[in-house]
Amino acid sequence: MFFNKYNAEGTDYNDCVARGNCAISPEIRAIQEVILMFTCQLAFYELKAEELNMAYFENKEIVMSGVISLISTSEYSHEQLLDIISKIYSKLLYARKEYQNFCTLKNIKCEDLKLSLKLSPEMTLNEIIRAGEKVFLENYKKLSLRQKTLKEILILVIKSICTNLSKLKEFDKSDSDILKNMLEGLNILNFQRVALQKLKQKITSLSENNLEIVKMIFSAQKEKFGPVMKKSVSRSTKPAKAILVSGSNFQNLYDVLKSSMDFDVDVYTHSDLLTAHAFKRFEEFSNLKGQYGSCYTNCIVDFATFPGAILLTKNTFPNVDYLYRGKLFSGEDIPPTGVLKIKNNDYTPLIKASLEAKGFTKGKEMPSITVGYDDFELENQLDEISEKFKTLEIENLLIVGRSDFSGVQDEYFKKLFKLLKPKTFVITFSHNSGKDNELHINLGNNLPLIADVIDKIFTKIDITSNRLSFFLTKCDPSSISYIINLHNAGAKNIFLTKCPPFVINPSIQSAMKNFYGIYQALNPEDDLKIIYDL
Repeated sequence: MFFNKYNAEGTDYNDCVARGNCAISPEIRAIQEVILMFTCQLAFYELKAEELNMAYFENKEIVMSGVISLISTSEYSHEQLLDIISKIYSKLLYARKEYQNFCTLKNIKCEDLKLSLKLSPEMTLNEIIRAGEKVFLENYKKLSLRQKTLKEILILVIKSICTNLSKLKEFDKSDSDILKNMLEGLNILNFQRVALQKLKQKITSLSENNLEIVKMIFSAQKEKFGPVMKKSVSRSTKPAKAILVSGSNFQNLYDVLKSSMDFDVDVYTHSDLLTAHAFKRFEEFSNLKGQYGSCYTNCIVDFATFPGAILLTKNTFPNVDYLYRGKLFSGEDIPPTGVLKIKNNDYTPLIKASLEAKGFTKGKEMPSITVGYDDFELENQLDEISEKFKTLEIENLLIVGRSDFSGVQDEYFKKLFKLLKPKTFVITFSHNSGKDNELHINLGNNLPLIADVIDKIFTKIDITSNRLSFFLTKCDPSSISYIINLHNAGAKNIFLTKCPPFVINPSIQSAMKNFYGIYQALNPEDDLKIIYDL
C-alpha cells in the first residue's frame, strides 16, 4: 500500500474573504489535477470490467469519492491528501492488473491506457504535485480553448452528479445507469481528441441525469421523513447543554436526535439543515429546539460562539482548521484535520462533549423564521399567479434562487426589486423584499424541494415564455447543471450571479453565455433591459 467534504460555498462576504483564501492556490489546483487524472483512469477500467462482465471487486465508490474530494481538497492536511491519492492510485493499479490478466486469460485484445504519471512509495506530496503539474500542462497545451472550456463544464456537472449520488446513498438508493453514464463522462476526459459535439452531448445527458437524481432525493426525503409542511422555526436559545448539527445530512441529524433524546441536551440545526424542520417526522423530537445562526455570512462566528459540541455533516462550510478543537465532530470518511471522527454511527463522544461543555447559561430571544410550504396554499397561489400571467395582469415573471446570501447579492436584489415595473411578479426562494408583487418560499438551499416547486410552476406556466426569467444565485456545480437543463428545456432569460473563482472559474461563466446563452447578473439596470427587451 502506498502512503499511509465539505462544499466550498461561494459568497462575496464570507469566511474565505476574511482569511484571504478565495482563490485556488497553484498547489491545490495541481493536487486536484492528480486526483482527477487517476479517477478518470480508474473509471476507464471500471467500464472495461463491466463491458467484459469481469468478476472483480468494483471501485465505483472510490471513483465517486475521488470526484467529491476535488470539491474539498483545500480542507485536507498533506497526510490526508497523500492518503486520498494513494487509495485511488492503488485501486487504479489493481483494476488495471485485473483487466490485463482477464484479457490474457481469455486471449482477447486489451485496449489499455498508458499511465502518464507513475508513483512510488518514496514520493512526497510535493514531488507528486510537480510530476502531476508537468503531465497536466503537457496535455492542456494540446486542447483548443473550446475543448478546455467544455471539459471544465463537464467536470462541474460530474462533481454535482457525484455529490447528489452520495446524498441519494444516504437513503440506501442508487441508480446504476446514471452511475455508468457518469463513468463514461469521466472516461471522455482520458482522451485529448474529443469532438465538441460529443462533449456537449455528454454534458446534456449528465445534466438530465442530475435532475433525475435530485427528484429521487426529494421522493426519498418525503418517504423517510414524512410530508413537507409550512413550519415556524425558533431561532431563540434557552439555558441548557447543546449540540449543533451543521450541513445538509438529514439522516445524521435524525440519528443525533434519536441518540440524544434521553439526555438533558438540546439539539439545534445550522446552515442548510434548516429545511429539516419542514418535514413532519422531525416533529417527533422534543429535543430539536430550532435553528442557530445561519453560516451564510460568517460561519466562524456561529461555530466559535456555540457553547456546545458541533457535528459537521456533508456540505458543511469549510475552513474549520482554526476553530476551537475538542468540540467538532464528523461522520465523514475523511474529516478535516483536528475534527473528531464519529465511528459506526456512535454519537456517544458527541453527546459526552456537549454535556461537558459550558452550554447556554442564558437564553436569547430571536425572531422565528418560516420554512417549507403548505401544499394546498401553494397550489392556490400558483394558480392565481398563472391566471394573472395568462391575462397579462402579470406581464413579466421572475424566479429567483437558490442563494449564497452574500452582501453583494443582497444589494443587487434590493436594487433589482426596486426597479421592477409595476406588472412584474417575483417567485423567490431566497431574497425577500416583503412586497405585494412577490411570493417568498423559504426552502433554504434544499435543491430537491426547490426543483419540485419549480416543476409545479412549469405545469402552469410555459417555460419557453419570453416573459419568464430565471436568476440562479447559488454558486456551485449543481447550479451549472440546472442552468443547462433550463436552457435545453427552452428557457430564454437565464442569469447566473457572479461567482468566486475558487467555486466556478470566471472563464466558465463567460463561456456559459457563448454555449448556453446564459447572462451574468452584474448590473440590475442592464439586466432588466434584457428582461424587458428595451
